[in-house]
Amino acid sequence: MKNIIKKLFRKTGTSSSFEPDVYVISYPKSGRTWLRALIGKYLSLKYDLPEDKILSTKMIAGESSLPKMSFTHDGSGMIDMTGFKDLSRDKQAYANRKVILMGRDIRDTLVSAYFQATKRIHVFDGTISDFIATEEFGAEKILEFYDIWLQNQYLPESFLFIRYEDLHQDPKVTLGRVLEFMGEVSPAENLLDQSIEYCSFNNLKKLEAQNKFKKGMLKPANTADPESFKVRKGKIGGYTEYLSAADVAFIDKAIADYSFDFSKFREQ
Repeated sequence: MKNIIKKLFRKTGTSSSFEPDVYVISYPKSGRTWLRALIGKYLSLKYDLPEDKILSTKMIAGESSLPKMSFTHDGSGMIDMTGFKDLSRDKQAYANRKVILMGRDIRDTLVSAYFQATKRIHVFDGTISDFIATEEFGAEKILEFYDIWLQNQYLPESFLFIRYEDLHQDPKVTLGRVLEFMGEVSPAENLLDQSIEYCSFNNLKKLEAQNKFKKGMLKPANTADPESFKVRKGKIGGYTEYLSAADVAFIDKAIADYSFDFSKFREQ
């Protein structure tokens, strides 16, 4: 687990002296960048910080009253091609920290992850049916990731579980909960509204095309290919456009085999 966090520091250009108090954790393609933009935009408005730095988490948090935060896939990133059997179950590094875990419908996650793997980071070149069955990227890896956190959700000092779907359906309430959990006292409603409007999918996609934030995490791999954008569709249930009935049945069986249900995550 410590090695994972050291890798995170190296990747983000921070030193080991940067020890986050709050971790925002998600499996890849679960909406983490969107949440990151929302938090960053809120803080940029409140503290009059540069708009193009809203994804620069360390700088944004350092200029605000909130504790240091880090956004991580907790060892589940696709670039590492870690198989589901090799995901670490040791979460002791989070014992004295606040953890926000973000979840998303597994079928939608797999579709979005497939385009990330094939169009952006180029770690897979098969069909989506092949993709969902792999140990490195497929349904079992996502389910293992969530199962590990189900077993460890009481370990952090504080734990908050939110869903991508919640952020879509009630963004103001969900973003407010996240900010309060992080330490923001009574989030300002007008700033929440402005942040949500700015971080709408249509606007973020436009800003991504313009490379507004100068960040690889929000930059299209190919401006002529909509599926290569980080911000693709943001559609709940969009998996039906890409997965066959057999694909859905395969994923649903994996979910049943794990007896998995997001409702097993505790409330804050």
